[in-house]
Amino acid sequence: MNQRLPVALDLRGRRVLLVGAGQVAARKVGALIEAGAQVEVVAPSLDSHLENLLAEGSLVAHRRPFTPEDLAGAWLVYALTDSPDLNARVAELCDERGIWYLVGGASQESPLWSLAHRRQGDELVAVSGGGNPRRALALLNRIAGVLGWD
Repeated sequence: MNQRLPVALDLRGRRVLLVGAGQVAARKVGALIEAGAQVEVVAPSLDSHLENLLAEGSLVAHRRPFTPEDLAGAWLVYALTDSPDLNARVAELCDERGIWYLVGGASQESPLWSLAHRRQGDELVAVSGGGNPRRALALLNRIAGVLGWD
């Protein structure tokens, strides 16, 4: 049984760290920036979309491997590397420090899930697919269609 509580986070001015800078990070970053988060990325290299956002000044990036010191001041952390071991290490360090985190590709191991969401003016619809992002997106699209948000 899934015992998760859905919430909406106010990220304005809060430091959100992305460990990893590939396609998954590129998909997540837009919503974080739109929410007003101070987005910081640490990874040896950046996806081209992240490079563009860096050039625009929309985020801060450190082109190097992750170190535990990167967590200092983070309010929320996304572990999005292609290394399960590194993602697990980031999660462990976040747990020790009381920092909220999400592990990409391992939602059952994360204390927090991102919900598929869509805004229409002041209205917000968010859907969980039980840890399955494809199912969440399919549900969201069906709901948006019923609401006439196409």
